[in-house]
Amino acid sequence: MARYAKKHLKIFYSFAINHYAMDYKELSKQEYTARINRVMDYIGQNIDKSIDLSVMADIASFSPYHFHRIFACIVGETPNNFLSRIKLEKAAQLLQDNEKMVITDIAFQCGFNNVSSFSRSFKAYFGVNAKEFRLQGKAIFIKNGIRYSKNCKALSKIGKNNQQVNEQFCNVELNELIMMDKKIEIKQMPELQLIYCRHMGAFNQIGHAYEKLFKWAIPRGLVTPETKTVTVYRDDPAITSIEKVRQDASLIVTTDVKVEGEIGKATVKTGKYAVGHFEIRETEFEQAWNTMCLWLTESGYEPDDACTYELYHNDYNKHPEHKFIVDICIPVKLL
Repeated sequence: MARYAKKHLKIFYSFAINHYAMDYKELSKQEYTARINRVMDYIGQNIDKSIDLSVMADIASFSPYHFHRIFACIVGETPNNFLSRIKLEKAAQLLQDNEKMVITDIAFQCGFNNVSSFSRSFKAYFGVNAKEFRLQGKAIFIKNGIRYSKNCKALSKIGKNNQQVNEQFCNVELNELIMMDKKIEIKQMPELQLIYCRHMGAFNQIGHAYEKLFKWAIPRGLVTPETKTVTVYRDDPAITSIEKVRQDASLIVTTDVKVEGEIGKATVKTGKYAVGHFEIRETEFEQAWNTMCLWLTESGYEPDDACTYELYHNDYNKHPEHKFIVDICIPVKLL
């Protein structure tokens, strides 16, 4: 009997140790991810400043040596490469969205010390200089993963033409790319206090981040029937490669929440937004975004310097047709 009990006690201890090791490993991963997210958020909020490795390491509470290795492991690129890419992609976004803004001002606003270094870096990354990039136009429509300008020129993520397109494209296929039933208006949107779990990559995989977010938030009483979810886009998918696009799966909160692990806190600024109200299936988000982008080109407004987001008003699983009731919100200012 004692031998039997001893055998099972060993099994119990073995299970407990392995379970503890798995929990510890997961907790470590979550804590490291949270620290790296803080660095990403700091860069986004201070893109006009000079930020070196020691500053980033200090924000993450790592030594510069260990920070460099951990950041590269989690993000898939070195801290300096990430910083440079974010600054250049922000510059590209400003070039497209603010046609009146001079290139010199864009360079300084994106943290470059001089125009020469900006010009060299921009051309090395995008393959064309800043002026040429601006002249090639902004991607408005998406079809089969290819992005097109308003005049139906196919554009790649680096601003170059990437294929020949049928000249009849706009006339024949445009209606397939947009939602004809639309309600879009300019609204003053309130500030949103959010808790989030960050996802980087394909849009249709963000559900994993929402699962983590709800798993953390529900036991803490942060989810009620009135709670609304928000997806905040930190990068422009017309410029940033899809595997690098950051999206925050978020919940609106009304109190100051102490977060931990992969769960972070963020604020969406109050301001003027173009708000499109849609009732759509999961497969129709691309059309809804195409509709918003086309409408914006004819509205007398241009994108402002803030994040776009989707504000969800229902649980699509409870909708009789499994549709999302969603507002697509794009920050804007007068041309």
